[in-house]
Amino acid sequence: MGRGEWRTMRVSPEWSWEDLKEFTEQTAPDFEWLDKPGRHQYRWRTMTGRWMTATRRVKDHRTYLKACGKRFPLDMYVSTAAWLDPTNLPRIRDKSRPHPILLNHWIVFDIDMRPFSQRRLEAARKAACELMRWMTENEPERIFSHVSFSGGKGFHIFYRDRDRRLFSIPEPKLREESVRADRKSLLKRVIEAGHPVDPLVTADTRRIIRLPRTLHGGTGWVCTRIDETQLRRPLREWANTIPRHKKAARLPIWGFTMPRFPRMKSGRKHREKRNNNDGPTSIHLEVSSQVPGTRDRNVFLFWIKAKPDKLVERIEHIIDAMNQADIGPCAMWSDDTGALLMVPRAIPAAAFPKLSRRIGAVRFGQNITSKGHAWVRFSPQFDDSEGWGTPLEARGIHAREAGERCKHPWSHGHLLLAERLGFKIEVDGDISGTPDLPIRAVKMR
Repeated sequence: MGRGEWRTMRVSPEWSWEDLKEFTEQTAPDFEWLDKPGRHQYRWRTMTGRWMTATRRVKDHRTYLKACGKRFPLDMYVSTAAWLDPTNLPRIRDKSRPHPILLNHWIVFDIDMRPFSQRRLEAARKAACELMRWMTENEPERIFSHVSFSGGKGFHIFYRDRDRRLFSIPEPKLREESVRADRKSLLKRVIEAGHPVDPLVTADTRRIIRLPRTLHGGTGWVCTRIDETQLRRPLREWANTIPRHKKAARLPIWGFTMPRFPRMKSGRKHREKRNNNDGPTSIHLEVSSQVPGTRDRNVFLFWIKAKPDKLVERIEHIIDAMNQADIGPCAMWSDDTGALLMVPRAIPAAAFPKLSRRIGAVRFGQNITSKGHAWVRFSPQFDDSEGWGTPLEARGIHAREAGERCKHPWSHGHLLLAERLGFKIEVDGDISGTPDLPIRAVKMR
């Protein structure tokens, strides 16, 4: 792996099909907080990484089991919105079908503090309490409902609307757009007040959130609703009451992720040289956008950097442009610096100037034109004074319809990279290149 070998503390249990079958059949999800569970969409990830969507209404444990069939969930999600027909929901930009009728939308704030540890969860708990206090003082039209422990790195805080006039707008498309605009305005106020909420969750009417009393596949802990009184108590007083699978990961006090560096030569000359290099250093990993084994093909792989309140808007613009340009699908990750987007298609270099302008990635296209490829960071940054930065978190696969129309072959190596970073993309068509990607460790001062 070049200059350094990364060793990540493993927290994910080793699941079997029988484990998920037993849990799913014996543990009924928590539907009590939903007015009408059958109005919501349900999506889940299986142990193979494949995403499934319920094709029938889910109202209780019996219909939940029928919807899952033999494809038992590793991670189960429910839509934050209620729809007249949740089982046949068109994409938000699908103009070939009637716009779906939005009946309700939960206001959800997602607070995560990585990595999975007691110290970071306690920080997330305090941040959630502070957000709830701020909402009470500044947003009286929002009614607090409940909090869920995600089973992983944080909490989901749920609110309702006291004023439901937006849901009375007759035209379905205008109704959804108005609700999204209202949520964006609220999210902006929350972020400007300094609350560390995920900027991609609250304003999205098509967002899915973990369903309480289902497994968090990464830890084995159970997503659990907790009351406000419990949340205001220190985590150490009630963490052991949260349900978990028998294979669940231990909740460490500190969630260290340690780098293993190559052995350095000792001696006076080396020490003198090291002492002369003043200032902190950071190390991260970069991968090339070039498709290995091809002459001039690259994938779209670039970062979007923006303030949290602008990041969602920029992402939506780029995904919309990808759909119009028939470039997709697009896998997305994020950390505290921005969002990383990747379209694992092997595209000729000659096509990048035009395509990069169309989708709004001009600087990336210029790198391909001038240098033949681009080096792009895909790991957390390790700073010798601050430690590890925020790890990348998988945010979903977008522009799927564009992916169905895209004529470019797939990049073998970048498909494998996406899988290692949390996304197993279903491939239909030609695959180009070899599986070995150029990766380098970069040290910055």
